[in-house]
Amino acid sequence: MSLAPVDIPRHKPSNPYNYTKVDLAKRKKALIDIERDFPNVPKMWAEWLYDTIENMPPEEVEKIINNGEWEKPSEKYQAKGGTIKCGEVLD
Repeated sequence: MSLAPVDIPRHKPSNPYNYTKVDLAKRKKALIDIERDFPNVPKMWAEWLYDTIENMPPEEVEKIINNGEWEKPSEKYQAKGGTIKCGEVLD
């Protein structure tokens, strides 16, 4: 029985948007800034937001911001938007 080294391939993170190394560095920096500035936003939401805004045409982003479409409930997903009026924190 020999104890020869086994080549195990390293994990390669997925890159569905085909970001370059520079784009990935910018994304990483932006996500660190988001986490610092908005600590209550889940990391995955921040990643989704970054990827969506980065890959959306700038005109569409401006339209969403200027028309306040992000404040309305989603018609596409029938999600209920708004704030929680009551809540209980259990320790």
